Amino acid sequence: EQGRSTMGKHKPQHPTDAYRKELRKKEIKRNKHQRALVKEVEDIKKDPEMALSKIKELEEKERMHGPTDRTKSRKDELQALYKGLMKKQKREQEEREREERLAASRQAQFEQTRELAPQQPPPSVVPPPPPPRNLGP
Repeated sequence: EQGRSTMGKHKPQHPTDAYRKELRKKEIKRNKHQRALVKEVEDIKKDPEMALSKIKELEEKERMHGPTDRTKSRKDELQALYKGLMKKQKREQEEREREERLAASRQAQFEQTRELAPQQPPPSVVPPPPPPRNLGP
């Protein structure tokens, strides 16, 4: 009987193995949820307007089913994320503008110094030949 195949019959599992299998299943489910949240945050960082649409969705759910602790905390997280992203974008925009102004002022200074410098003919590409040396009689 040992060599026979059970063909479709379920083999009884040791209780410890069954418990470990169940824990692993729960862990996979939890990890899947965490990955989805992380992915959502990354997508929102790329497009902050997505946070506003998610907030509106949550507000709509609250209107239909009433507010819950979960929707309130999620909405607060999204609002904080959106506010932080807006501050970051504003800071980056100000930095770009400051860099542009600085580059423009450097360019203006360069142009001014070039205009004030005496005009010299551009150096020739080939240096003139050296004068002949007088080696004596």
